[in-house]
Amino acid sequence: MKLRMLNGSHSFLAYLGYLGGYAHISDTMTDAGYRKAAFDMMMLAQAPSLKMPEGTDLEAYAKLLIDRFTNPSLKHKTWQIAMDGSQKIPQRMGGSLKYHLDQGSEFKWLATGIAGWMRYVSGVDEQGNEIDVRDPMATMLRSVCEQHGLNVTVVPALLGIEAIFPADIGRNLQVIDAVSSAYQSLIDNGAKATVAAL
Repeated sequence: MKLRMLNGSHSFLAYLGYLGGYAHISDTMTDAGYRKAAFDMMMLAQAPSLKMPEGTDLEAYAKLLIDRFTNPSLKHKTWQIAMDGSQKIPQRMGGSLKYHLDQGSEFKWLATGIAGWMRYVSGVDEQGNEIDVRDPMATMLRSVCEQHGLNVTVVPALLGIEAIFPADIGRNLQVIDAVSSAYQSLIDNGAKATVAAL
């Protein structure tokens, strides 16, 4: 529950929120598009992948998390939550992504979160300012991004890094297509519009 619903949606909000110009997680919650997308990420992408004891109320947990994320006194910086994505994404999104691939169900929130991470690790924000990317694989990620520029061809290249994405996910054509579509939307429309369209 914590890793997928709390941490997974936190990462989603961190990358897409930072790109959207929001300094704190609570700032992203002032945007109705981000608020809805975070709840849908929890309930439609993450909750179905969990095997919980009978009677566990995941919707109540999701609502509690939205309230927590909205609290402006919790100064969770999007930049800080965005650190170490190469280590966090496999734990926070990989298992649920595999679940949806096995089930043949919708995973556009996960694909958009991963695309947000890819756009973030390019090291340049939507205004052309430098992003201080903190990640143990930052040099390698930056090098891959520089080879491709802000071009959708970067998606299969980053998905091909097996230390982050196992081959059954990273080379899956459905995953490549979904993440590529989300990434292209980030380039064409920006983070706020991409999140609002989910």
